[in-house]
Amino acid sequence: MSEIAISVVVLSYDRVHLLGRTLRGVLAQQTPGFAFELIVVDNHPDRLAEGLVADLAAAHPGVPVRYLSDGRRNISIVRNTGIKAAAGTYVAFIDDDEAPDAGWISALHACLERTGADAAFGPKLPEFEGGQAPDWDPQGWRYTLDFRLPADTPLHLFGRFRKKGKGLGSGNAAFRVATCLAEAEPFAVAFGDANGEDTQLLFRLALAGRRFVWCPDAVVREFIETTRADPHYMLTRMKRGSQHYAVCRVDTSRYKTLTKARVALLGLAQWSVHAGLYVLSGEFLKPRRFDHRIGMAKGLGKLTWRKPIGFIAEKPA
Repeated sequence: MSEIAISVVVLSYDRVHLLGRTLRGVLAQQTPGFAFELIVVDNHPDRLAEGLVADLAAAHPGVPVRYLSDGRRNISIVRNTGIKAAAGTYVAFIDDDEAPDAGWISALHACLERTGADAAFGPKLPEFEGGQAPDWDPQGWRYTLDFRLPADTPLHLFGRFRKKGKGLGSGNAAFRVATCLAEAEPFAVAFGDANGEDTQLLFRLALAGRRFVWCPDAVVREFIETTRADPHYMLTRMKRGSQHYAVCRVDTSRYKTLTKARVALLGLAQWSVHAGLYVLSGEFLKPRRFDHRIGMAKGLGKLTWRKPIGFIAEKPA
């Protein structure tokens, strides 16, 4: 068997009903010229994904598939478990509610080989359970991550590409192990109880001078269940994401007092501007308009980052 070039790590907790879609999409990838492996790390104490992974591994003998398990409810622990088991030069992450387009792995691998970058990121496009985007977000923009940049464009984490509130995460990303994931615990366990672990890692890497690039051909499609298409879910998600941003900026800053002040001022400005526009635009009279309510939620997140963040409570499938 060829040497493994890229290890795909998938984490699973309680979305086994979606996990099969993810794993089948990964196992269907064609990677001429190099080999990849699939590592599934089950974070549920009842090992819910074990049978599914075993069945798919038997049906795809050409791809090395490994199942690992750790029941501790901390996403950093399971990410680090997957990294430790990985044999590839690169580790790619895809979430268990996402499915890759054909050529996803090849696109990430080619981008990293071509540019010599430390990490590559691709678009995340929504697929809605009901077949169409919700009426309050008819284009599905709030569920889309796509900077629409040319291939290999450098991404400066604290720069202009964060326009319109879009930021990076690990849901569709590949990292060079030697420069990004070589520590014993690349993802900080202290940040693993609320999904802020990838933001904290990316801030650390950016401050260490690691290079990030955009890979537009590495597309994954996130399945949006009906409960997540609710605007109140998005308000909570945006507030929590803003809290993560603030916590991680403060944690990774050399000048914490100054950074706390800057985050607070940014949050206050963001909340104030959107509160004013909420009134002036008459959004409060339009029950299916949430632009400025989302803006206020993001500002409020930066003002309340000291409070415990936690996971968004969701009904199990």
